[in-house]
Amino acid sequence: MQEKRSLVRSVIEDLGISQRINNVVIEGTDSPWLEKALIKRKKGTVDVKTYIWTDEAFVYGRIYRLFLYVADVLDEAFLYDSRITPDEEKEPFIRDRYNQIWSLYVDSRMERLGIESFFDRALRRNLFIDLESSLGWTQAGQIFDTLWSREVFTYPEIIEFSYHLEEMFPVEARSGGHSIEKDLAGCLHRPSVLKHMERLDSPEVAAILNDLLSFAAYSCKDGLIVPCHYGIVFLFQDKVFLEFILMGGKTFTFSILDSRTGVYDTREITAGTDVEEIQKGIRDRYAMMSMSVRGQFG
Repeated sequence: MQEKRSLVRSVIEDLGISQRINNVVIEGTDSPWLEKALIKRKKGTVDVKTYIWTDEAFVYGRIYRLFLYVADVLDEAFLYDSRITPDEEKEPFIRDRYNQIWSLYVDSRMERLGIESFFDRALRRNLFIDLESSLGWTQAGQIFDTLWSREVFTYPEIIEFSYHLEEMFPVEARSGGHSIEKDLAGCLHRPSVLKHMERLDSPEVAAILNDLLSFAAYSCKDGLIVPCHYGIVFLFQDKVFLEFILMGGKTFTFSILDSRTGVYDTREITAGTDVEEIQKGIRDRYAMMSMSVRGQFG
């Protein structure tokens, strides 16, 4: 914890906001998906309460990105105004889109600064396309690329995009006709990775699922995490490489493709499962698939 406090001091100095922050509280969380910074204003300064993943992976970058949000709030040019923030209860989809757009603004700057973090461009793109799947995957990807390349946002602009994304990208978003993505989004009630994780009653099993997804995202380059109505799949080269099917509140099944035979090995995951063994299997099978792809194209 002391190391994280030192990193926080370094980050807020680098961002030039140390004089505006009165106090920082750091609490641990067991998942990078739960990291956040809460701000309380106090007569010209702010108190910040952070929730930081206890793992050391990309710890400097994860702290830096949290305080980029704080820096935005403190930046007068950003025009932050909590009164126009979408209501999470009344407008849940708009609030999700707002979160995604502000997050990609933060993470695109992280990329330009050359600071590694858990939420890199590939993962942020996957999350955005998942949320905007009703627009079609191609159109959603094009919109993401446009937003990612934009260097400066103001808070009112983020709010405008959140409410009127389709109108602001009429060519891409209104291509006409039906698509399988739109039909699936309507039928499956917008599944998401987080919603699947919330279905697990066992914190230990939820932590295993989170660890495996995080490991796959950062060990298997060019892969794509896709939530669906029955679970979560990890795609590589248009093939389902990994599959996570939630069976109940305390267990899920895990399947991994053997590219040599085209057969999936499946096992049940419980709180006592050896995660490192599965991670080794993912790494080895992915290396095998990657070699096969390089052999075909290189």
